[in-house]
Amino acid sequence: MQGSLNQVPLPEVLQFISMGKSSGMLHLRRGNTEITLYIQAGRIINSSSIERRRRLGDLLVHRGLLKRSELAQLLNLQRTVESDKRLGQILVERDIISEDTIRETLRLQLEEEIWNLFAWDDGEFKFEQVDESRLGDAIVTIEIEPLILEGSRRNDEWQKIQAVIPHDDLVLSPVEVGDSFQRDLNLRPQEWRVLAQVNGQFTVKAIVNRSNMGRFEVHRILSQFLKTGLLQHADAAKKNGAEKKTEGSGEEVKSEAAPQAEEQAAGKKGGLLGLIGGGKKQEKKSVPRQAMDFISPIGLIAHFTNVLAERLMDQKEYSPAENDEKLYEQIWRDLLQTYTKADMVEVHRNTVDTRQIETFFSYCEYTEPVDECYEDALEGLLNLLQIAFRVFAQRVGERAASRVVRELLDEMGPRATVRFRGPFPLVERVQNILRLVA
Repeated sequence: MQGSLNQVPLPEVLQFISMGKSSGMLHLRRGNTEITLYIQAGRIINSSSIERRRRLGDLLVHRGLLKRSELAQLLNLQRTVESDKRLGQILVERDIISEDTIRETLRLQLEEEIWNLFAWDDGEFKFEQVDESRLGDAIVTIEIEPLILEGSRRNDEWQKIQAVIPHDDLVLSPVEVGDSFQRDLNLRPQEWRVLAQVNGQFTVKAIVNRSNMGRFEVHRILSQFLKTGLLQHADAAKKNGAEKKTEGSGEEVKSEAAPQAEEQAAGKKGGLLGLIGGGKKQEKKSVPRQAMDFISPIGLIAHFTNVLAERLMDQKEYSPAENDEKLYEQIWRDLLQTYTKADMVEVHRNTVDTRQIETFFSYCEYTEPVDECYEDALEGLLNLLQIAFRVFAQRVGERAASRVVRELLDEMGPRATVRFRGPFPLVERVQNILRLVA
């Protein structure tokens, strides 16, 4: 069975398979995206996108059930001591996470992905009937009929949500409320969890990534907050604040000079504000000879990665390939599927910009959001460095690429210092992830 999704929508395809209690693989393709759903006796048991994009550990981190640092320790244990066991087995045996919690996490993720597929109004499908032994282990078991009913309900509500939140890049901020607002709100725990992430800096997508909930549910809650006037668009909040300031002082608001003044003021303050240097721009073109003072290890790795790309592309051995100038950007787009809380790190072409996330470090009062952002950003950037180095090593040759890395480490290693979460062993970490001999 095969055809076009604009003629036979995915819910109808799944309903037909469910009625026949068929077993096999449903291949879906739209553009460059290909996903396979594994179906056993008319019930969905797995998806290729889960295996490819987010493995169990990443899903648990994304849902807030495991920290990135804890996952790294467990994966190291799996590689060295308990290599014959899967991560889920280790988690259950050590009473870190129960088997029921693992299954529920996988089920929620699989349902979210299938509901997203329901929005495909074009593309192709092909159902391949196979022996059940080829389907692998059943991660979860999802009945198709209830899934379709819930998907239809969500689709209807999603149209209303999009009228309020048209895109994920929208930035929201709280509306000023009275002292009794907690008594008046009477919010559910899930709603408080979402509201706690709204700070005038996070985009809607960033809030989704930090709420440990599904995208639809977070959008639904935020849209309700907007409708009831609890939240507003950040641009509107800035405008209202500027108007109040003008009314109180009788002076005009100098919109263009204000950001520069704020940056200078931030640089003069103590504590983390002093460390951030008012959103200090990272030098990209060359490595200074004097001492190199970075805000955090994230800024240090970003600077190293930026300079490395330029040095490698300047080598006489360099053999360019199509889209090399956007290599970092392409790699980072994929890595954000795993390191979701690194979304404040911006990558354009082959330049990594960490100003936004480091500014967040300076203003955030809670250690948990900072820890989550820091861990994901650092691990994500180290992975970016590792993947990019391997690609560039193919362009210039392994020996030339290794030479450039060592030269850059010799220049930066003795002089680079970080003030937040330091000291950071730059030379050791880079040599380890790139597998260079010291």
